[in-house]
Amino acid sequence: MGAVIGALIVTHTPRMADESKAPPFTRDMVQGMHELGKEIERLRPDALIQASTHWVTTFHQYVLGHKRHQGVLTSSEAPDLIAGVPYDFPGDPELAAAIVEKGKERGVPVILSAADHFVIEYGTLNPLRYLTPRFDIPVVPVSSCLLADLQECIRWGEAITAGIKQTSKRVIVIASGALSHVLVRGPEKWPRAEHQRLDHQFVKLLTEGRAEEIKTFFPGFVKDVDAEMGGRHLAILIGATGGAFRGKLHAYGPSSGTGNAVVSLEPA
Repeated sequence: MGAVIGALIVTHTPRMADESKAPPFTRDMVQGMHELGKEIERLRPDALIQASTHWVTTFHQYVLGHKRHQGVLTSSEAPDLIAGVPYDFPGDPELAAAIVEKGKERGVPVILSAADHFVIEYGTLNPLRYLTPRFDIPVVPVSSCLLADLQECIRWGEAITAGIKQTSKRVIVIASGALSHVLVRGPEKWPRAEHQRLDHQFVKLLTEGRAEEIKTFFPGFVKDVDAEMGGRHLAILIGATGGAFRGKLHAYGPSSGTGNAVVSLEPA
């Protein structure tokens, strides 16, 4: 039977897309992301499932079922920072189909896609350059759906774990996106102090595996800090882990007023 052997919260700030050009304010986050790469090497997963706040869908949750992800990314949001970036890494159609099946069983509106010419966005691609620099681990990207509320996303995360268990795969689930997300001009700007405090409170609950407290705290937290994509990526991770994993905060840093955590979690 398959299992979720770990979970990560990662940053995808565009200025970390090319480490050689990453500015000083990203230094701690860069180091933290490299630490997560070492954690992945230690755990040796069969696949990664990654929920990105930058793959935005409207009506349905989507899952990519390509055998291989190949293309060239130029970001429409930041073409000065991310332009002409080639990528080529494996997918996992079997795992993708398994989680979609379980999602549908649980009433989640989810669609499996292997559309030709699909371009992976930077919220998925940027973290992989640190997490699996050889691009040799299969990845199943999943979207963030605008019409999904937090409860649906938690249920979807639970379905993802059920689908993993249906296979023989050892999988790490990844939430790619910020915590607090009140954008300002100035890439080095930190979140306001109260948002930083709440970000750290959420991470503390998560890394200590305080599942019941997370359920109570989380809905208010995402509203109070205006979490990226309404915290949907985090809700998927909470659903997949049951909020009961334990772990470590590797880094926390700014990007244009947002709070970006780098976190690793494992079953308690």
